[in-house]
Amino acid sequence: MFDASPLSPLEMSVPAADGLVLKGILRYPQAPLGARYPLAVLAHQYPATGDSFAPLVIDLLALGVATLAFDLRGHGSSIQSPDGPRVIDTPAGFTLEDFGTAFMSSARRLDFARIEDDILRVAAWGAAQNYVDPERIALVGASVGGSGVLLAAPSVTGLRAVVTFGAAGAPVFPDGPARIRASVERLRTVPFLLTSSEQDAFDGAANVRAWSDGLAHASPRIVPGSAHAMAIYYEVRDEVVPMLTRALGVERRRG
Repeated sequence: MFDASPLSPLEMSVPAADGLVLKGILRYPQAPLGARYPLAVLAHQYPATGDSFAPLVIDLLALGVATLAFDLRGHGSSIQSPDGPRVIDTPAGFTLEDFGTAFMSSARRLDFARIEDDILRVAAWGAAQNYVDPERIALVGASVGGSGVLLAAPSVTGLRAVVTFGAAGAPVFPDGPARIRASVERLRTVPFLLTSSEQDAFDGAANVRAWSDGLAHASPRIVPGSAHAMAIYYEVRDEVVPMLTRALGVERRRG
């Protein structure tokens, strides 16, 4: 029988290497008192916030997995730096060109290449919290956050699984595409689930194929349509939840 957890959500404040303060929320599931929970670290897409993972967070908490969704640099609450607020640009119009212009401007001004290291710092903070099992960590990323978790993965101790939704924006990281492929190849004992829509406008499907080709531990899942990143969650949910259940050693609750 599961009792209501006495553990309140924890607000995270983690300084990045350049002094920008990364903000997020660690949420604990309901579970037997004194349990140690696996942890899923969630890195979102541009130009959203950690709240965009709400559907997945609900499912993970139901499994007994703690979640740490944080706002990427320049997004949401992660805007305070030693030089004052630093906020991403957002599209000034509704075209794909408008989106791309704003993304590239944001990537330069906010130094998105640091997202890889940001994820490591956030994961280390989460692993150090009470009742978190540091030997059962999953990284989950969407769009540029997906590329970030793929790059960060080899440096995360206790990593058990990696899931991405429309991983994109790899060129903002030095040698990003090649380094991502090398990261996936290196972690042959860790299961990867790389998902995208077929017509993803940001090369999501091409990335899935390139980064999983010939690797038994990296499962590609490409669905019809053009939805990007977490917009495909309910189309791939039946693969994502069982994969994380197995990898993290948890069971879906009944009743």
